Amino acid sequence: MSFETDKQTLDDLNLLGKYKNNSVYSLYVGTITRGGERKMEDMFLHPLTDAKSINERSAVFRYFKDHDFGFPFGKDEFDVVEQYIAGASGKRAFMNMLQIMRAKAMFYISHDPEFGIIRDRIVTSIEFFRKARTYFDELGRDVAGNPFQKIAERGKALLSDSRVTKLLENSRREDPGLMDMIFFDRNLRCISHKNFKEVIELLQEIDVNVVVGSVAREKKFCFAEAADDGEILVAMKGLHHPRIDGAISNDLEVTATKNVFFLTGANMAGKSTLMKSFGIAVYLAHMGFPVAATSMQFRIQDGMYTSINVPDNINLGYSHFYAEVLRVKKVAIEVSRDKRLIVIFDELFKGTNVKDAFDATLAVTEAIAERKNCAFMVSTHIIEVGQELGKRCDNVTFEYLPTVMKGKLPTYTYKLEPGITSDKHGMIIINNEKIIEIIKGEVAS
Repeated sequence: MSFETDKQTLDDLNLLGKYKNNSVYSLYVGTITRGGERKMEDMFLHPLTDAKSINERSAVFRYFKDHDFGFPFGKDEFDVVEQYIAGASGKRAFMNMLQIMRAKAMFYISHDPEFGIIRDRIVTSIEFFRKARTYFDELGRDVAGNPFQKIAERGKALLSDSRVTKLLENSRREDPGLMDMIFFDRNLRCISHKNFKEVIELLQEIDVNVVVGSVAREKKFCFAEAADDGEILVAMKGLHHPRIDGAISNDLEVTATKNVFFLTGANMAGKSTLMKSFGIAVYLAHMGFPVAATSMQFRIQDGMYTSINVPDNINLGYSHFYAEVLRVKKVAIEVSRDKRLIVIFDELFKGTNVKDAFDATLAVTEAIAERKNCAFMVSTHIIEVGQELGKRCDNVTFEYLPTVMKGKLPTYTYKLEPGITSDKHGMIIINNEKIIEIIKGEVAS
């Protein structure tokens, strides 16, 4: 079963987009190989929903975090070998031989460069696979007990085949003549073609491992522990946003008995950033990727939906409020189907008046609190909702992000504290910016 989400959630959390500004994906753009890039994209598009698979993938990435192997192949080098090997077939041995002989004849006649190009590809490929053989030896030195052990051993076995060894150790490999080239080409692209093709595929996977391990090491990210069941739905220590250097970290927990996390705080206190950090960590954890925290445990979920930056829709004639209502309806339908979901609502119904927003936020939050198989994170400016909710529900955790006044200047700790905020500093900020005085013309704009 695939992990459920939608475009709104992916956009809210800025997860995808290789070249998108500050996207999570852009942290992992260092792959060398085209195949590695495709594998990376597939992992981002298809998070896992099986604890065993997630933990095994995380263990592999952790191995590459702990061992800085690097990737000894250049992009151009890899492309040359991949194209040379990928375009081959055991059924074309005779045609390949004719191509080499024809290229040699054309070289004598008109100095046609094709013969030299074929020769360079053969020499490059042999050296490439010799380097790969050494690399697999290095990768497997300390791998015992890790799921990556199978990959390391498979790579070594493919390159230890007697026919492959005979090719890679041939004394003419650096300066082949015509007959040597025919022999080498036949071995590379016909006799041992399947071996070399599989080695390339393994190296593409390793390319991803190297990049993910490197990011985890450089950013000091951790790997989450996944479980199929349990009291803990999500528990994180040292959580912070992966794209904000030096971000303040927080600890939080959502459990089966306290499955609603209700967050309050003033504008600019950090609520949206915390909620995005939470959502990103949940998504990456289901991918088996490192998360921006010091530790994380979670129960496997069926999917995740967010409502953080819901836009209006001029083309369909939807106001901001109606767009919010439709978004909440979409999520409500998914929640009603008895799925195990992570749901993040940031400032529900902010597109309507305060009275309606209070009533609607309270009603929706009280209703979702009954869905004990899901985990919810809800934020609001309307602190009275939290006060009323506390009287009606016993499965809600209340925390807030405080504002500390220094004279007339509000400052923010970005650290969670238990309870519901009492901060109301909107007019102080407006007064500090002298908006009323500017309107009246009493100060220069």
